[in-house]
Amino acid sequence: MQKQSRFLTELIGVGIGGAIGGSVRYLLGLVPIIGAMPVMTMLINWVGTFLLASLGAYLANRESRLQPWQTFIGTGVIGGFTTFSTMILQVNQQALISLTTAIIYVVLTIGGGLIMVKIGQKFGRKVSEVRS
Repeated sequence: MQKQSRFLTELIGVGIGGAIGGSVRYLLGLVPIIGAMPVMTMLINWVGTFLLASLGAYLANRESRLQPWQTFIGTGVIGGFTTFSTMILQVNQQALISLTTAIIYVVLTIGGGLIMVKIGQKFGRKVSEVRS
């Protein structure tokens, strides 16, 4: 029964977290941005990547009792906040207008994401060390 209860708790957490993350993404998407590139989606994905990498690095050496929080925050909130599918649709839309802009957008999004992973991992490890 313990395993089933934990599964149900994590499933509900992912659902609630996804609703929170998706709602925040939707609200940020309403902010008007001037320019050819969908900058807000790129920024959202960068922030989400940083947060997910930080969380993973922080929890790497923590007790397993924090696992439900990782599921709630990582899979739920951050998973609902970031959006790969929207980015791909926006790349397709950009390519119809300007292939060059679409390529720049992909390079910036992925390159920035890789940088944010490294920064996030370092940040998460530092916070974990301070809290130990």
